[in-house]
Amino acid sequence: MIEEVGIVVEVEGTKATVRTERSQACEGCASAGFCNLSEGDETMTIVAQNLLGATVGRTVRVAIPTAGFLQGTFFLYLFPLIGLFSGMAVGIYFADILTLEEQDPAAALGALTGLVLFFLIQRLCNRRIAGSPRFQPSIIKIL
Repeated sequence: MIEEVGIVVEVEGTKATVRTERSQACEGCASAGFCNLSEGDETMTIVAQNLLGATVGRTVRVAIPTAGFLQGTFFLYLFPLIGLFSGMAVGIYFADILTLEEQDPAAALGALTGLVLFFLIQRLCNRRIAGSPRFQPSIIKIL
């Protein structure tokens, strides 16, 4: 599990917004620049499931399962690359079938088509898995 300690700054239903200090683990993360920063580069906010009923001002431990984090990272970063390269391969394949002299335009068109197609698939799947607790951080302990 990937864990952070922070302070609850807002509660809305079963969700809580938690402000955490940027930890050492963030320094090596490729996504560190994309986190929801709140005040400078030292703090960030996380929207987490609040099944323990933490209230505003309480210090909590927030966690996300490592497997879910890795699967989410794969889906976010590698899935579009798979579409890009698959589309490129399909473009080259059709260029060979059609006996085109230049394969590069067909490869580029195929890569662009594959990338857009996989982004659309990703967007559709994103809506479906957004509610899954496997991919969402949750408050695991009130300190």
